[in-house]
Amino acid sequence: MSTVSDVIAFLEKFAPPVLAEGWDNVGLLVGREAAEVARIMTCLTLTPDVVAEAVQRNVSLVVSHHPVLFRGTKKITDVTSEGRMLLELIENEVSVYSPHTCFDSAEQGINHQLAESFGLHEIQPLRPHESVEDLGSGRTGRLAAAVPLTDFLGTVRSAVGSEYVEFSGSLDAPVTRVAVACGAAAEFLTDAIQCGCDTFVTGEARFHSALEARTEGVNLILLGHYASERPAVEQLAKTLAAEFCDTEVLASSEESDPLSIFKQ
Repeated sequence: MSTVSDVIAFLEKFAPPVLAEGWDNVGLLVGREAAEVARIMTCLTLTPDVVAEAVQRNVSLVVSHHPVLFRGTKKITDVTSEGRMLLELIENEVSVYSPHTCFDSAEQGINHQLAESFGLHEIQPLRPHESVEDLGSGRTGRLAAAVPLTDFLGTVRSAVGSEYVEFSGSLDAPVTRVAVACGAAAEFLTDAIQCGCDTFVTGEARFHSALEARTEGVNLILLGHYASERPAVEQLAKTLAAEFCDTEVLASSEESDPLSIFKQ
């Protein structure tokens, strides 16, 4: 039977730790490397519902994109939600590994998957890594032919399976060169402008970033944080299942976008 260490070895090849942003907290965050792994579950974020699902399904290892223990922690008690989750995980011998920004930037990571699903060609890192050849944060690429923004909006919405996307720009504006950065990554707007992109796609952005995009004449598309990353988490479960044939692998079925749409 595979061990936590075996899964870590694969994940570190798939999403090398050197790609992690300096502020991030990646790697094995809970558990023992020697523990055997009978069942793996992937998720975007550890929440009480996801932890309960992991325990109920007898999961040995959770691969959570967003890190638990993201900020410095001095106490693990049942006073806080995070403390209760950690205690439940530890008491039930559930290990937790987070690839986070390593997975964002990996060769076949979240941003690359998004770029491919949008139909981009000549895909390259938006912000190249200083010490890793041909890799880096975000992605940029070109469409085979220019399309109006209204058509591209339909493409990206369909690609991530979202009910809607937010945007800034003229619906008839041409889209040719596109930058992509999943999650809350509006800081990459500057990189997109420097690369000569006419369109920037991310998960979420602050109001002033939207104003900056409009001022600079760049189409801005916001997929939603959850929608920009959850499809790749589901694909990661398939990737792990193909690698570890003796292990059951599943994506969390309890996880959902914390935001809903009011239509009345």
